[in-house]
Amino acid sequence: MQSKLFRHIYSTTLVTTLLASTSIAFPSAHVSAAAEQTTIASLSIDQAVEKALKSNVDLELLRIAAESTYYDSLLTLRDSQAVKEDSIYTLKDAQSKYKEAAKANRDILKDQATMDALKNTLQLQVEQAYLEILSLKEKIKSHKQSIQRHYWYPSANEEAKNALSKLEDSYKQALAKLNGLIWEAPDKEWRLEAYDLVHYQLPAWEEVQATAYEKRPDMIKAEEERKFADVKVNVIAKYSSVSTYQGKIARNDLKKAEILLQRAKSAVDQEVKANYEKVVAATKDWEESKSAKDAAQKQYDQAWSNFLNRKVSLDELIDIEAKLLDSETKATDSLYQYNVAVVTLKQSIGN
Repeated sequence: MQSKLFRHIYSTTLVTTLLASTSIAFPSAHVSAAAEQTTIASLSIDQAVEKALKSNVDLELLRIAAESTYYDSLLTLRDSQAVKEDSIYTLKDAQSKYKEAAKANRDILKDQATMDALKNTLQLQVEQAYLEILSLKEKIKSHKQSIQRHYWYPSANEEAKNALSKLEDSYKQALAKLNGLIWEAPDKEWRLEAYDLVHYQLPAWEEVQATAYEKRPDMIKAEEERKFADVKVNVIAKYSSVSTYQGKIARNDLKKAEILLQRAKSAVDQEVKANYEKVVAATKDWEESKSAKDAAQKQYDQAWSNFLNRKVSLDELIDIEAKLLDSETKATDSLYQYNVAVVTLKQSIGN
């Protein structure tokens, strides 16, 4: 019968799965040039993320390294599993079984966490670039509409035209950024799908904090180091003495791992809390800017009607139209900031 001290090493949650498997699933890399198309292809935000993950060389290198670690650790786990507990008489024997098994488990999970950290970073970069393009497209649309609304004015809306030109330059830069992440030609155009997170339900802070502790790659690494250090102490305590030099070193390693885990939690609390508060603030800003935009549209519609009935001067109408364009731009900006705040929060908690 296995000791309670080491039961978690051979729990069915991880080791049984590892020992029963002959392979582990990792994302594969495929770097290929897309065929020329006569029509603009559609691209969803999820498809963009998938393209980035499949084509990233650094992620592929991590996958290869993690796969090698997995198979090497699998051999260690099989060897340690074959050693029966009633055949262990010395500390060296116990370390060969329990310490090496714990180290193998730690290495597998740490490598997976390293991969997940890069995947999360890539995903956030793609999402931000995608959302930026959508935002710029909407701003370009608003400025074109503003220019069209000025058809009744003797001179063109030069300010809107200049702003439109700058927006189109920014759009080209944002498109190149997205295409760079997904390994496509810098100027390749896409028919992007509408995407926003206005229906996202912000969880309670305690739930967000707990999720971050459980899923963040840095937290997983810190916790695995603590578990490994704990096993080393338990092995020495059972088969030797923690008062020996080895025991004192093991206890110091455990204290260090616990301190580093707490420091990681503090860093997570600070980062995630800041991102959480940004979502709260961005939600308020977006709701206010949307209301302001709706009010500005109503004011312009009424002013246009009054202008036709000669109740409002041309200069007054121009001023009201400018306020409408400004409110449309601010509403688009606030929606973009809100969406970015949400995806950043999700990434920071490991989702």
